[in-house]
Amino acid sequence: MTDDDFETEQNLLGSILSITDEYEYQDQKKLNASDECNQTQTQIKLQRQYKFQTTDTFNKSFEQISLGSDQICSPIQPEGKLKYKNSGVCTSFSSDNQTSLENSMIFGNVRCFDYFQKQSDQFSPIYYSQNNPIWPQYQKSNQILDIQLDIDIENMCGNQVLSRKVQKIFETGQSNQRQQIFCKVLVNCQEFSKDIFGNYLIQKILEKGTTQQQMQIFKQLLPYVIELSKNNFGCRVIQKLIDIISKNDQLIVSFIQEIKQNSKCLLIDQNGKYVILKCLETLSIDIFRFILKPTEELGIHMCDSQYGCKIIQKLIDNYPTQVDTLIENCISNQHLLYKSQYGNYIIQYAIKQSRYLDIIANYILNNLENLCFNKYASNTVETILEYLTPKLKNNFVQILMKLSDKNGMFIFLNISTNPFGNYVIKKLLQIFDQEHKQQLLNLTKQNQHLLYYIKQSEYGQRIYILLTTQLNDQN
Repeated sequence: MTDDDFETEQNLLGSILSITDEYEYQDQKKLNASDECNQTQTQIKLQRQYKFQTTDTFNKSFEQISLGSDQICSPIQPEGKLKYKNSGVCTSFSSDNQTSLENSMIFGNVRCFDYFQKQSDQFSPIYYSQNNPIWPQYQKSNQILDIQLDIDIENMCGNQVLSRKVQKIFETGQSNQRQQIFCKVLVNCQEFSKDIFGNYLIQKILEKGTTQQQMQIFKQLLPYVIELSKNNFGCRVIQKLIDIISKNDQLIVSFIQEIKQNSKCLLIDQNGKYVILKCLETLSIDIFRFILKPTEELGIHMCDSQYGCKIIQKLIDNYPTQVDTLIENCISNQHLLYKSQYGNYIIQYAIKQSRYLDIIANYILNNLENLCFNKYASNTVETILEYLTPKLKNNFVQILMKLSDKNGMFIFLNISTNPFGNYVIKKLLQIFDQEHKQQLLNLTKQNQHLLYYIKQSEYGQRIYILLTTQLNDQN
């Protein structure tokens, strides 16, 4: 290769390399421009996130909102004005790109934000990150925390958020904080007990507080036992109080004296019934025996409510030999109880006492068809089938084989095709011995149309299956 050829090749090689370098430079320039664009978009996205941060974070659960957050928001408003309030708390929230102080609570005074000016690229003052240099300004002394806790307790009534937070502090906080809450609540524990959310704090103190704190709450509430027992929320506190005093005979005596003087008004009050039932379930049987007398006088009235019936049932369980007057009063009005949503359970309880079986059975046999047609009374008829003597079982079957005054059909057929009565016949075919069932089986053999009507009925399918199965077994 000559010198001229070598120089020509070098020039050609140099031009190729320079063109490649130019391409690489252009690619790198485009890549840098793309990165700058992505960074700009990220900054815009962050600014939008910060701008709507307060609105978005309020969609979080109550557990993420700090004490007093429903009364205070960011002092910087969208229109650029500052909003001032009385001493309160600065709210902080937790998210993926955000760190908050313990339990998302920053105690302090919102006036500390007075010197902030609204700027388009400025973080909201409730926002905190490790790079925020203003954060140390928000930290306050323990004295300010104590003052804020007092303010929150005072404003807790009717406030679900504050109630939950104060409960949590009492359960897991430091001893001085627990004592501070207790002292503040003790003065007005009667009002707290009647509040929709405040009553939960009283219950929490009774549950998690010291023995001394429990006794102080008891003494403070004792004069208001009747008033609180008749209150929707106060009755919950009294029930919790009963659990606390159940092992202290001295406290029980003073509590019972308050209940005894006004037992009747509690027995006819919906919330008072809860307290009476709690006493029957928790306290000694002997010490609460006095409730028998007023219950006997109000027996029929109590049978018309769910918890009134539960009280009567509990009295029958606790004092089986001392409730004769009570049961007799109920049985004398059994025509009202059979068709009562709750009263029918009292009759079912009385059926288990053999001395009342004949009285109840005779009434049922004389009104069998009507009772089986009723939703609640049919349950009582089902129950008595288990306790009937052989003689009463035979009388029961004989009535089923009679013709009805309603439509001239067999009572057995009418009850079998009834939406409630079919359960009675089904249970009879399942638990009666063969001697008594045989009379009904013979009736269906002699009257084949009975099986046809039962089969075509919407509610007689179960009866048809049982009858055909037992008839086939005999063939």
